Amino acid sequence: MRYSVLLLCAGLSLAATIWLTLDEDPKRRNHFNAESTTLKMGVLAPEDGITLALTRTASGDTPHMLLITEANREGITAIDLTAGNWTGAIDFFEVLDEIGAGNLAKIALRANRGELSTERFEYDRLLPAAGSATRHVASGTNFPEHQEETNAQGVFNFPKFGAATPPVTSVETSPQTLLDYEVEICARFDRDIKTVEDFDAARKGFFLCGDFTDRAVLSRLVDPDNLDSGTGFSDAKSGPGQFPSGGFFVVPNTWQDFVAEERLVTWVNEELRQDTRAGDMILSFRDLIENVLADTQQQRFLYRNRYWHLVNDGTIGRGQVLMSGTAEGVIFMPPTLRQILRGALKYVTEGDVFKGTSPYTSVVASFIEEELASGRYLQPDDRVTHLSSHMGLISTQVVEGER
Repeated sequence: MRYSVLLLCAGLSLAATIWLTLDEDPKRRNHFNAESTTLKMGVLAPEDGITLALTRTASGDTPHMLLITEANREGITAIDLTAGNWTGAIDFFEVLDEIGAGNLAKIALRANRGELSTERFEYDRLLPAAGSATRHVASGTNFPEHQEETNAQGVFNFPKFGAATPPVTSVETSPQTLLDYEVEICARFDRDIKTVEDFDAARKGFFLCGDFTDRAVLSRLVDPDNLDSGTGFSDAKSGPGQFPSGGFFVVPNTWQDFVAEERLVTWVNEELRQDTRAGDMILSFRDLIENVLADTQQQRFLYRNRYWHLVNDGTIGRGQVLMSGTAEGVIFMPPTLRQILRGALKYVTEGDVFKGTSPYTSVVASFIEEELASGRYLQPDDRVTHLSSHMGLISTQVVEGER
């Protein structure tokens, strides 16, 4: 009997050892629900809203304002409002005030009937619709399935820093970076937003945006018991090139209907990774505004070893971007039980227990080491393409950064 027990214990010990030493599948992916039809790109009908863009000029002088009439994956067809002397403004909302949404719709309809000449532009000639602000309001886990795949408990906000890059752009990675992607719908407003009533009264412009994250930085800094603190998110998401912006600035007549139906997808090389409707957000843009404005008093968001307010002076400034959060299908997956146990074992066997290192820190370091070795995250030469129904595309080349 005693011999049988010893054999059983030895067998269990061997099985546990083998189980612990098995590597995680480097090709594992988060599940996402893809629609059965291929996304069809286009432009919002003139009677439903206006789509504007800014384009670089050959001389590099003041950009020209475009009224977009058609779009596909290769480029856009548009009326050059600047060259046509309809406007000299380079602010989208100023153009709407100057010409009027109704008149812009009539111009687009005339172009669609062939009564006005149009030009063809490729996406690399467009400037970011996000504008020039360098501080934005980001949203975390605002889609139900993304909450599940990251083990989050609710929606939260945090400040994101850095200027937006244009629709055709690049982002750096390194051997120590776990670079992840997110596709989002973003918004800007024609006035400062200090109250929900300001939001209701504001003209709203929507555009496609991306949000790249260094999951290694986030894993080291995040407070897993209090995601609402935002700790780690600003540092992990505010590096150069981590905020690409589409070039289309869409001002719909009925913003709720537009957001509800707008479809967003992410491709990495030739593989579909995300597919969602913006209307699947848990909190609407109006709800997000309420959340943000209720969290303006405390200087509690850590970024680069300094604490910041979510927004300054209790105001989402004109020109600042409000980001929606992303849907399911990102690369990041929380540590598996096996990864946690392996990290705990290393904590003891590799001596961290005697170095004053916390068990949590040691497990996180082990997790990051395994994830880096897996090659699951974005690598140099990968191309990330975000597409949308009516907000154009973003094409980002991943490049090798400095070691």
